Amino acid sequence: MVELNLTPHLQEKLEQAQKLQGELEVIVAQRYQLEVSLKEVEKSLEELEKVGDDAPIYKHVGSILVRAKSKDEVKKELEEKKEMLELRIKAVQRQQELLQKKYEEIQREFAAAYGGGAVSG
Repeated sequence: MVELNLTPHLQEKLEQAQKLQGELEVIVAQRYQLEVSLKEVEKSLEELEKVGDDAPIYKHVGSILVRAKSKDEVKKELEEKKEMLELRIKAVQRQQELLQKKYEEIQREFAAAYGGGAVSG
């Protein structure tokens, strides 16, 4: 392991970079989970379109299935869930981009301090 002689300022920046890297990992995992949920909702909506209007439709309520009042009721709930997931994905994506920019700024600062070499985390 290479030991770097860091100034207090660069030591603080290194700690910030490590914290940002951890936050980025959490954000990426959140985004992935939201995107999986969105795909499930989209698939459910797609399948719902294939079902006749008079077909019995069931939905999850906690850990049980309950017969829905109508296809339109389930469709409306799924569309609302889809919209909410899309908004959350956009918010998480913005947060990810902001953290990534901060992380890259710190990388550039290290590169400038140590002769232009890239620092990877």
